Amino acid sequence: MIFLFRIISDENPDFYRDLVAGGTDTFLDFHSTLQKELGYDPSQLTSFFICNQQWEKEQEITLIDMMQEPDVTSYIMDQVTLEEHISELNQRMLYLFDFFSDRAFFIELIEMSDQNSTRLTPFIGDRDGDPPQQLALDKLMDESQEFEESDPMDDPDNLRIDDLDPDMFDAGMPEDF
Repeated sequence: MIFLFRIISDENPDFYRDLVAGGTDTFLDFHSTLQKELGYDPSQLTSFFICNQQWEKEQEITLIDMMQEPDVTSYIMDQVTLEEHISELNQRMLYLFDFFSDRAFFIELIEMSDQNSTRLTPFIGDRDGDPPQQLALDKLMDESQEFEESDPMDDPDNLRIDDLDPDMFDAGMPEDF
């Protein structure tokens, strides 16, 4: 079984990649091929999500075992083949590539065939446009600057150890108590 997936981004309308994969390829094979093609760091946390036609997440396939709840079935990329979860044309997935900023690629199965590929799969069949940066560091920086600019005394839940009066750590209680 051969699958042809179209991968797009909502961040760059000119970007797409077409990835050809065999049914016996693992999700880790898919992940590694995509990471190499895009020049991303493959050690960053990522997940595939099998979705319904409205892009709602139904099943997660993670890069590493996240030790989820005992009653939740967990799938790991290197242990699951594509044909175990992909079975129909237009099936959809999300590929979460920036775990901390919740950014993902949209993936759809656009063709499938019972034939075998003459090339080693998976591979990139077609490409256009530049991919978004892997990590949205500017978003993370904006969030950290907002945190630093706020007065921690305004919200006691956001207090850090550095915000406390150093005299409180001296032996004994302050004289006011």
